Amino acid sequence: MAKQSPAERLFTLTCCLLASPVIGLSKQDLFDAVPAYRESSGGDALEKMFDRDKKALRNMGVQLEVRNNDAFEEGESARYLISRGAFVWPAEFELNPKQLGLVELAARSWNTQIFGSAARSGLTRLKSRGMVEIDRQLQHISPRLVAKHESFGPLADAISATTTVVFEYRKSDGSQSVREVEPLKLRLIEGEWVLLAQEREAVKNFLLRRIVSKVRDTEALFTPPSEAVITRAEQDLVAFAASNVAVIEIVPDSEAWWHFGSEREQVELNYMDEALMAEDLMEFGADLKVIGPKSLGDRIRAGYEAVIASHA
Repeated sequence: MAKQSPAERLFTLTCCLLASPVIGLSKQDLFDAVPAYRESSGGDALEKMFDRDKKALRNMGVQLEVRNNDAFEEGESARYLISRGAFVWPAEFELNPKQLGLVELAARSWNTQIFGSAARSGLTRLKSRGMVEIDRQLQHISPRLVAKHESFGPLADAISATTTVVFEYRKSDGSQSVREVEPLKLRLIEGEWVLLAQEREAVKNFLLRRIVSKVRDTEALFTPPSEAVITRAEQDLVAFAASNVAVIEIVPDSEAWWHFGSEREQVELNYMDEALMAEDLMEFGADLKVIGPKSLGDRIRAGYEAVIASHA
């Protein structure tokens, strides 16, 4: 697992604290559960990191509780938790239409897949010790806006500057080619960051996960097409993702069950790229079974066979 960023560390800590039992979790429990704490050098540096994180959570309005048998300071017996009530929307609180629109925009910029891996790791570690039950509702606080693609920043800059870019792109069949495009817009669709760009006067889309080189800005200016053209391309892209539906069966109370946040054993998922969806689903192993489409199940089976063959 890659080193956690401060934001990922705080998110994982928050998930663990929300999933804690009524009595809370000890400092050592949290040190064992949060990957960034576990991988630190320990000692004073770890203590200072934990103190900074507690302060950061409180500054963000998170109501971190400390239950301690010691009267005046946080001793070894201190237990930490976040009350579930702290995350409940106040019954009497109302928003006007403009405020609701802003909340909707914020909600669209969230995704369970960015920080989910580290959070699942921490929660699973606690669950294995009989300390918490994984709460599938934790998915609703999973941030989406952080893009881990190295290409994201350079592409966003080029869009603002209306300059062309060059990068190497790998297709689902494994072939690679150098593409020079006029970047128009970045969109998050079904958990995948997508670049809408013009190439030889045609608006196309490129998945950031398939950009396999650094993005080079040529500094050559271009004139974007009309907003109507971009909007139509965007609508076609959304419709394409909506038409790709995977049906999977999930083992109850497994990591996949928590990850997909379902109350049912059978779940429908939309996707942008079948090959990338297969890679993502392989992570859960026997926790899930693909009902359809058959081509997706075949890809996953071929992926497992390739892993076995390379390690045989």
